[in-house]
Amino acid sequence: MKSAPGRDSGVLRLPWLVGAVLLAGCTRPVHSPPAVSRPDVPRKEPRRAAPTLPDVTPDLKGRTIVLTYHDFVPHRNASSLWFDCTPDEFRDQLDWLEGQGAVFVTVDDLYRHLTEARTIDKNAVLLTFADNYLGFYRFALPELRKRKIPAVMFVHTGFVGGRTGRPKMDWRQLQELSDEGLVVVASQTVTHPADLSKLDDAGLKRELTASKAQLETKLGGTSRYLAYPNGKFDERCAHAARSAGYAMAFTEEQRPSETAKSVWTVPRYVHTKWKAAWEDKWAPNRPSSSR
Repeated sequence: MKSAPGRDSGVLRLPWLVGAVLLAGCTRPVHSPPAVSRPDVPRKEPRRAAPTLPDVTPDLKGRTIVLTYHDFVPHRNASSLWFDCTPDEFRDQLDWLEGQGAVFVTVDDLYRHLTEARTIDKNAVLLTFADNYLGFYRFALPELRKRKIPAVMFVHTGFVGGRTGRPKMDWRQLQELSDEGLVVVASQTVTHPADLSKLDDAGLKRELTASKAQLETKLGGTSRYLAYPNGKFDERCAHAARSAGYAMAFTEEQRPSETAKSVWTVPRYVHTKWKAAWEDKWAPNRPSSSR
């Protein structure tokens, strides 16, 4: 019986076909099929780590203390708060510090010391004032002028000139300070949130950038320094301060300045701890003071 012609010829060609396939496999690589894109599945971007905040210059000499004052009242009464200071108390504190040999420095002196390792007096003290209270203008500024002591006033710009509750300095008075140069006018946000770290990213950015822009528009120059309201912050706030263009920012962690991890987390002592702050300066192994 004869085989069908097609079947016979297929059998005869089989070795040739196998050889052809093997030959092709040796001369041309076999590629995987192209990946099929899936537009319905969003592509995940790799998570980027937040950039590291620059440390202050390591191994700095000295232990500089920064004090922060708030409102000033003519005398104490039943309505006085813990952060109030009278003119007599202020004079007594300055007398005591000067008697210990304190040298009052500018905020620019401290910035250059922390970032460039510029020499600063071993007895250096920086005075700062919070919340733009009119009491500062009436009771503290005359004493600073008399002694030629430089200082910083941190302002929440949304309440400049306010007369509700405790009155605030107005833009004319802040311009006077700025023009005189003894007191640097700096930012303390727009609305003084109780805790900046509780704000979302947009709110945090608005508080920092808008206050800086207002100070620069109203007073001229560049607003370089910031104080976190109530001293409250977290690492996100420090990154936001840097992104907003501030050169240095202050907390209320009650430690010498040189212990700061970055120039956006510089510690300050509340003024009621002025003696403890001075003792911390000369006792490096002593635990930091608390409010």
